[in-house]
Amino acid sequence: MNAHHSNPLPKTLKMTRTLSIASLILAPFLTSDSFAAKVARVFVDSEASTGYNKHKESENGASYETYVFIKGNFYGGDISDKSLREVTFEEVVGTVGESMKQRNFYPSASADQGDLLVVVHYGSTSVPQDLAELFGTEMDDPYGEQGIDEDPVINDTYFDDLKRLSEFGHNNQSGMNNSKLGIGRALDRKNINTTEEFDLRVELEDERYFIILMAYDYEKLRTTEEQELLWTTRFSVPSIGTNFEDAYPALARAASSHYGTSLEKYAKSSTHFGTGNVDIGALETVGIEETEASEDSKKKNK
Repeated sequence: MNAHHSNPLPKTLKMTRTLSIASLILAPFLTSDSFAAKVARVFVDSEASTGYNKHKESENGASYETYVFIKGNFYGGDISDKSLREVTFEEVVGTVGESMKQRNFYPSASADQGDLLVVVHYGSTSVPQDLAELFGTEMDDPYGEQGIDEDPVINDTYFDDLKRLSEFGHNNQSGMNNSKLGIGRALDRKNINTTEEFDLRVELEDERYFIILMAYDYEKLRTTEEQELLWTTRFSVPSIGTNFEDAYPALARAASSHYGTSLEKYAKSSTHFGTGNVDIGALETVGIEETEASEDSKKKNK
């Protein structure tokens, strides 16, 4: 357990002149937007026990706690992704650990001490392949191809085989799926509106890079061997158009104010991929943090 974490030269002068003229023509169209940072839209889900909320939150802010990281499951996804293998666990938790300081979490002095044992799962999700699309037919349409004026002919064998293949593909997926990253929990909420439901379902469609932190009461685990989960924070971002080396710093940065919290809804944060500081605009948060104080006010209003 670890507590931290060729430009070829132009052949002729004529070519040189041509290139120079082309550069002058293109120059006005190369604005600062061409070099703008790529935006990472991070989905954050976080939940904590009522007892932990009472302990962690105070009038002076988040209370000081120490932790030890331990490696959980690594998910390689369905697509060969070299960037996932190149980033080490130590690099991931080192960056996550730095971001956790915003919530007053700090690494323990030794591996056999600390308030929290934080299990870190990370990687890429798996999105089940729709074999109906692969074969170019609707799963609910048992008809084969036929002419417009022809009587429809049911292709029983083809349909049954395709349906079995699809069921096999969906029922034998290994790894993490998007719904387990808090998106499914958000969809199950009552009184969700149509627009929000559509946006959440879009989040389910493509592979996502993710990190999940599961924090256990480390003192209780050491003394009684009882595993008490205190809080879980999940944060993810679409993996299309980026790589894990640029994604994991963005994930940690976006989740920095949500570790160990209870979100009544969820949060969406916009930041930049990679390291460093880039002005990307205001943080967008969807949902309200459910604190002990807000729970008390609800009881008074009843």
